[in-house]
Amino acid sequence: MPSIWCALRTFAAHAKEMGSNPLVSPRFFLKPWAALAQPPMGCEMMIPAHLNEIHHEVELVLKLGENQTLSGIAVGLDLTDRPTQDEAKSAGMPWTQSKGFANSAVVGNFVEPPVGLSHLRLELAINGEPRQEASIEEMVFTPLNLLDHLAQWAPLEKEDLLFCGTPSGVGPLIRGDHLQARLLREDGTVLSELDLILA
Repeated sequence: MPSIWCALRTFAAHAKEMGSNPLVSPRFFLKPWAALAQPPMGCEMMIPAHLNEIHHEVELVLKLGENQTLSGIAVGLDLTDRPTQDEAKSAGMPWTQSKGFANSAVVGNFVEPPVGLSHLRLELAINGEPRQEASIEEMVFTPLNLLDHLAQWAPLEKEDLLFCGTPSGVGPLIRGDHLQARLLREDGTVLSELDLILA
């Protein structure tokens, strides 16, 4: 079964807003494959009923092909149970519970990777209001650099996904929010998108 790998603190501004420093080398965590959601455009997407404060994190997602090659890219949302994560962090404990719930790894349509990824942009709007926006060029580690570091030790397989980290601007969501996330070329061409209502 494939794995969902997630890089953290890959945008310096996001590390700062979370009270941390940028990393000197890539670090990763995992989400269970069952957390993956690929919702159709315009649908309602359920989150577990016990969760009261979910935060959005828009990200570039890489899909692996044969022999750890890059077979596709998409926009993604790493949804986070922030209170649970903060509690685990303060106790020095793992925070899998805050990242691994159902539908916490949301992915849009995959497209063939263009030559070079640094010119691509991420955008997220909630109820029509821009919340997150950044160029991949702003990342501390390039997406392929993240993949290279991961490949040095991780048992990577075909169809594995790598969430490449989020820019600044993360914040809370409530049920009923309309989320629109996009991965774009520098000329504004949309490559991958998500359009859903949180339920």
